[in-house]
Amino acid sequence: MGYNGGKMDEERVVMIANAIGSAVLELKFSGERIAEYTLSEKLEEMRLSETNVIGKGVYRDAAELVRTGRLPVT
Repeated sequence: MGYNGGKMDEERVVMIANAIGSAVLELKFSGERIAEYTLSEKLEEMRLSETNVIGKGVYRDAAELVRTGRLPVT
C-alpha cells in the first residue's frame, strides 16, 4: 500500500485495523490462543470466506502486516 497522501490510504488503514480487531475478537471468543500465527491464519480464513474483492485485499494485507510488521507496497 503506497502513500499517495489521499483519503483512500487512510480508509484502507482503518479497514485493515478493523479486520485485525475482528480476527482478535473471533479468536478470543472461540477460546483460541491469540498469537501471530493464529491471528494470521484467522485473517487468511476470513479472506477466503470474503466475497468482496476489496475485502479480500484488506484481509490479505492485514495478514501480511501481522506476519511481517509491514504493509505491502502497491
